[in-house]
Amino acid sequence: MEFAEEQDAGLDIRQVQNFSDAVLHSADWTVETIVSQLTRSNIEMNPRFQRRDAWSRQRKSLFVESLILGLPVPQIVLAEKQGQRGKYIVLDGKQRLLSLLQFTGNATGPHNGFRLSGLEARDDLIRKRYEDLSDPGLEADLNAFLNYTIRTVVIRNWPDHDFLHLVFLRLNTGSVKLSPQELRQAMFPGHFSNEVDDRAAASGPLQALLGRETADPRMRDVELLTRFLSFQLFLNRYGGRMKDFLDTTCDTLNKEWPAREAEVLGLIAEFDLGAAALIDIFGVEAVARKQGSMSFNRAIFDALIFYAANPAIRQGMVDNGGVVRGAYAGILSDEDFLAAAESDTAGVPNTLTRFVRWGLALRGALDMPFETPKLRPADEDLHKVGIAFEGFGV
Repeated sequence: MEFAEEQDAGLDIRQVQNFSDAVLHSADWTVETIVSQLTRSNIEMNPRFQRRDAWSRQRKSLFVESLILGLPVPQIVLAEKQGQRGKYIVLDGKQRLLSLLQFTGNATGPHNGFRLSGLEARDDLIRKRYEDLSDPGLEADLNAFLNYTIRTVVIRNWPDHDFLHLVFLRLNTGSVKLSPQELRQAMFPGHFSNEVDDRAAASGPLQALLGRETADPRMRDVELLTRFLSFQLFLNRYGGRMKDFLDTTCDTLNKEWPAREAEVLGLIAEFDLGAAALIDIFGVEAVARKQGSMSFNRAIFDALIFYAANPAIRQGMVDNGGVVRGAYAGILSDEDFLAAAESDTAGVPNTLTRFVRWGLALRGALDMPFETPKLRPADEDLHKVGIAFEGFGV
């Protein structure tokens, strides 16, 4: 599954002026020390992270083989939790840490206590488990594994979440781009973050749209559901930076969970019904994809699910699938809509364009007088235009 890229990493001078306060400390932690930190839950690697397992067993095995052979491996980057000395979240190295936890039999799930496989230099260790390294003749390998030192960078006194986002993005500029939602889940723990994780993993329509049968290891399913909830609940607060918008949603709903649980769960149920309806109407391979493209476009999906999650509009769409498909084909030929889905997708003008253009096309196709979002004049405090929406009115 390919995702159309979004650019939302820019920072202004206000956000970087306190970056120099952060303290970076480098240490050489042995594998034994790291495993001890993991098993004592000092490094956040709970079962929710373990479910989002991206590496194959062979890749995990090759990592373990590298440690036994003494080959260089990448460093691990941690950030100490604010107000919790000695407790850390992972910025880089999650899959390596998870591999250590699983190989030593201290994890959960199907890969816990895995046997080594696909080794390239030590084929005599194939099919061996961690406990087998205690056998006579393999003690040297056990010692090499446990005593291997991995360079570990610990960031302390980080000023704000923008700093961690920047570090996270800079660490993940290689061929495998990690989802910022992984970091968001670690930075904003709580009942909402747990619930949206569970519900995304359990959503059949959402997994179908992503072409998956299990939870996405990069949490892109969680991000899509979080985006939907953000636009449903806080569209009027949207300021043009998706990262900040989603951060604020997670922080707010974690803090207000007891009062908003029923509302959020109701919206998630409507999300599933809306996503299922979109699949039925357009076909799973056509939802949120531009003509001739296989890439799933989150910006387009935001607009589609915004309306499909409303029961009255959704029923109208299901009852009039042919005209809705025609409207969708038309909007995918609309130059303004396409431009708003291709560049600066997080900006207020383009976000509003996508929501309004699809809303008007859908309203015309269904002959249903529902309301669409509108441009809000500059805010007195922030001096920025925004989006105004008071409900569909149906």
